[in-house]
Amino acid sequence: MSGPSASMPILRTQLHDEVLRRLGSMILRGDMPPGSRINERSLCDQLQVSRTPLREAVKVLAADGLVELLPNRGARIAPLSVTEVAENFEVLALLERHASEWATKRLSDTAIQELYRLHHAMLEYSRVGDSENQLQMDLRIHRLIVDAAGNRVLTSIHHGLARKVERARYLASIAPDRVRRSMEEHEAILEAILGRDPKHVADTLYTHCLNTREAVVTAVVRYLESCAPTPVFRPSFRLSRSSTR
Repeated sequence: MSGPSASMPILRTQLHDEVLRRLGSMILRGDMPPGSRINERSLCDQLQVSRTPLREAVKVLAADGLVELLPNRGARIAPLSVTEVAENFEVLALLERHASEWATKRLSDTAIQELYRLHHAMLEYSRVGDSENQLQMDLRIHRLIVDAAGNRVLTSIHHGLARKVERARYLASIAPDRVRRSMEEHEAILEAILGRDPKHVADTLYTHCLNTREAVVTAVVRYLESCAPTPVFRPSFRLSRSSTR
């Protein structure tokens, strides 16, 4: 799935949402690297909009943690922090653990069929080497499970953190062996859901999230070290697979 073209003109309807979507997409996919300054004039020309909707979008993305506002100096893309990525994953793992236990009791047969459809699509995208669509299917699976928990506060917090982690997952190349194991872990999660076993689902998903955390943090460290001459600090992991609820 290719991202939206920056050169395509935006219709006046729903202008704010469309500018926000395109700018957010450019940041998440690394078109605007971490730490780079936001050039308003250039972006306005690319998106074919005035500065007002662009600045509104920048403020929203700053609230999401993807942009940093610099007093009297404009804005820049937020730097990628290994510690922040690790901490976000720690919270996501706990949120998904609880959400999945609740969701297992509420997921309809139709919703479970949709989970399997997304999983099979993810496998196919992985087979053909389409990492972007593969990641999108992965994220949709997790969001569907969390949404099914039926807790709007948890869902809102989860989706905000997942969006921050999404950027790290786009920028950092995950080892192929980890991708293969991740697919196997997804299959185990779906089997547990199909068996309507809330505790097993929660434990399996929790372990999967921690495994993904370690893989992404390792990949982010490699990415940042390729961009910097000095070693990058790698935080120790505080949550283990034996953590109790």
